[in-house]
Amino acid sequence: MEMLAKVTIRGAKYFTGNIDGKDLDSAAIFVDVELRGETASGVCTNELKVEKSEVVKSILHNPMPFLAEVSMIQTTNGKANGDRNVVTSIRPLAMEPKGAKVPS
Repeated sequence: MEMLAKVTIRGAKYFTGNIDGKDLDSAAIFVDVELRGETASGVCTNELKVEKSEVVKSILHNPMPFLAEVSMIQTTNGKANGDRNVVTSIRPLAMEPKGAKVPS
């Protein structure tokens, strides 16, 4: 299943290389998520896996944080806690002014 979401990207990282003879290409972005619960308030940062390092490399020139539209696919291993969203594309929308909160 493919989904679109607007997120505030606070950071991003990637790794490409070879470890123990295995080629690796991994990436992640860190986005704001709302805290929920009776004793929680505000936002925290959550890691989202990214399909390929090229997706992250394409946004690293943007000053962080910034508002973006991300496309994600939901995957599962069939177990109760096996669902995962994987980002397949990122489209920057706007820069976040320092100290301002971008609506999500």
